[in-house]
Amino acid sequence: MAVAYAETAVGSLQDHKFVGHSAQGQDSEALNKEGKQQDLSYLIEVYVDDFISLAIPRDKKDLVHVANAVLQGIHDVFPADNNDEEDPISLKKLKKLEAMWALHKDILGFTFDGVEKTIWLEEAKRDTLLTVMAGWLRASERTRAGIPFDEFQSVIAKLRHAFISIPSGKGLLSPCNSVMRKAPPVIYLHRNERLRLAVADCRTLLRESTLAPTKCTELVQGWPDFVGVKDASGHGVGGVIIGEGKECVPTVFRFEWPDDIKAELNSEHNREGKLTNSDLEMAGLLLLWLCMEDVCNIEPGSHVALFSDNQPTVSWVQRLASKSSVVAGQLVRALALRLKMTGASPLTPLHIAGVQNAMTDIPSRSFGSENKWHCKNDAELLNLFNSQFPLPNQASWSVYRPSRGIYMRVLSVLRMQVTSMDEWRRLPKAGRYTGIIGRPMSRLWEWTLSFRTNHTLPGCDVSRDLQVSQDLATLVEANRCKLQQSLARSRPLARRLPWSTG
Repeated sequence: MAVAYAETAVGSLQDHKFVGHSAQGQDSEALNKEGKQQDLSYLIEVYVDDFISLAIPRDKKDLVHVANAVLQGIHDVFPADNNDEEDPISLKKLKKLEAMWALHKDILGFTFDGVEKTIWLEEAKRDTLLTVMAGWLRASERTRAGIPFDEFQSVIAKLRHAFISIPSGKGLLSPCNSVMRKAPPVIYLHRNERLRLAVADCRTLLRESTLAPTKCTELVQGWPDFVGVKDASGHGVGGVIIGEGKECVPTVFRFEWPDDIKAELNSEHNREGKLTNSDLEMAGLLLLWLCMEDVCNIEPGSHVALFSDNQPTVSWVQRLASKSSVVAGQLVRALALRLKMTGASPLTPLHIAGVQNAMTDIPSRSFGSENKWHCKNDAELLNLFNSQFPLPNQASWSVYRPSRGIYMRVLSVLRMQVTSMDEWRRLPKAGRYTGIIGRPMSRLWEWTLSFRTNHTLPGCDVSRDLQVSQDLATLVEANRCKLQQSLARSRPLARRLPWSTG
């Protein structure tokens, strides 16, 4: 894939050397069965006064064609001037070869690789940030010097821009956001261990970004390959994992909170508790993701949707940040580090109404709080799930048990212990299946919706059955639209018809 860049303010892209290779960096959609490209693939984007072209050409003529189209398009809006120095297309930029086609290109502060289809922060910008943060960390250890607020605010703003190319990096900034809301005149890293770790973590991600650049597929959401649904209560957490676009073993898991965590849950009967129900919900979602890493074949660019009946949890994952809860902020940090390790595309978190979450209510409340759902062991849970939610084609659910090493990492955050980046990037075995292991399946998301309507109504009234069927169809369509709307937010706005290919 070749990339070109122009800025309005003279010259002609035709006058410069074009570099493009039709056999490198091509998308599979542009190739026929013999491996030959059939059509010109291109994209033209405009950002204020910047004109950005990407193309997978068949030959040099394609590049000339795209270049001419960009030039003509600019002059259609900004008429050409007889004086080259006054033309809307910047002659100075063209002379610097900034508009030349290339397989590697710096655009809007980022470096793009058209062969590997990767992106990372421009070298000069990255080195500046690394130097500043290294100075902060060194000063906090040696002189205990503080950071002026204006300097801190400016660097964090630049980090946010840098993390466009590392989406999971936003999940490390919650401690920074908390400090900026308070706006102290001077910030001391040695007095705030979580803030110091956040700065060190951000510096590590930036330092590694050129060694392992972000694949562009990791930047874009898509229809989910895998779906995870979870629920957490004061007793425990439980969830299900299913395949949608790709196959995985239909899985149910559960974990009972230890007594000290239950004792810290804030409620009207325990006003002194340090943990909220939303904290437990966020911890449950992190545990769900850690199980999915083992259960699903998550690869770079994989799309994953996570459903929760807790709105704060959904909001935290959408923004990869927590404003009010220190515990949730650290859980989001752990989730972000795991997303970076797997290379999955940004998560699609969606809210599901509690009354429609029966499938995960059972495992999260199977520890004795509900007699009808009480399961003394995994075998009873498996039997209950297979009877309550029978899979298509007489397939069987599987029960997954998180390992002690995994759930202890999650509990350490709920116990407000400070955890390091290495602890989250080097995890022990996630867990194991117990008992019967079902066969992998896909396309189960809509099927799960059939268990969110009330099938336990007494009687056998035909009109009532028809109403249930209509309610189910409405529910399926509503959830489909909700998911599509969520995905649409991460995509470009609709474009007009492309310019003529003549």
